[in-house]
Amino acid sequence: MTDTGGVVHKDADFTKYAEGGAYHWDEIGRGLLTHNAFTAERYRRVADRASLRPGDRVLDYGCGDGALLGVLARRTRGLGCELHGFDPNPLGLQFADAALKAHGVRAALHGSSDALSADYFDRVICTEVIEHASAPGDLLRDLARLLKPGGRLVVTTPIRITEEPEDPNHVREWFPAEFARLFDERIWRMMGHEQLVPAAAPEVYFWRPPVFARVPLFRLLCNLLSIYGGVNALSWLRLRPRLFMMQVVVAEKATR
Repeated sequence: MTDTGGVVHKDADFTKYAEGGAYHWDEIGRGLLTHNAFTAERYRRVADRASLRPGDRVLDYGCGDGALLGVLARRTRGLGCELHGFDPNPLGLQFADAALKAHGVRAALHGSSDALSADYFDRVICTEVIEHASAPGDLLRDLARLLKPGGRLVVTTPIRITEEPEDPNHVREWFPAEFARLFDERIWRMMGHEQLVPAAAPEVYFWRPPVFARVPLFRLLCNLLSIYGGVNALSWLRLRPRLFMMQVVVAEKATR
């Protein structure tokens, strides 16, 4: 466990990077078999909800291998935005630095949030990170410290479905009402709280039916629509809509 910026992270080493390299870039890329329509959908949705404006200072808090920064760079081309990424994982930052340079993306990368100035950022995105922190309240206070008053935060995290998180790297997951209570009303003004990704959709996506010789036919079709149409068809169909796997909160830092 690593203490970075006052927030203890269970898995700062995050062995997935050692095992899979800069795998998020593959998941949002154009490889028909390596693309992951749900990762691509998540990045599209958080970029939409960030509502980026010309000249915004934008931080990806927990940037990992930098793939989301690549998406944000495409979204902000010509807007003069200033992109930053923070992650306590040195290997993740190493992959991020190499991949961003290879894609011609300019972004400042930071290994400690302590080095980031208070009240500096107009937008902070923190996607699939808070479930890795042993002190989520401290993490949210760190995010508030970094945002300007009136600045926008976009946070995503899995919705609790099982008794204990299936991912051993997750410290905790929350039901939506539980998660909403983490946002202190003295600090945050809640603008939106959505439940996304119907739980049945990944089951269909990864299904390899024997009748199709175990070819992941539905994944291939969904990936084609995701890569070339920019939409996750299985989310659009809202399969089993009463049970969802991901939640996203959009909040503004309270003005003084």
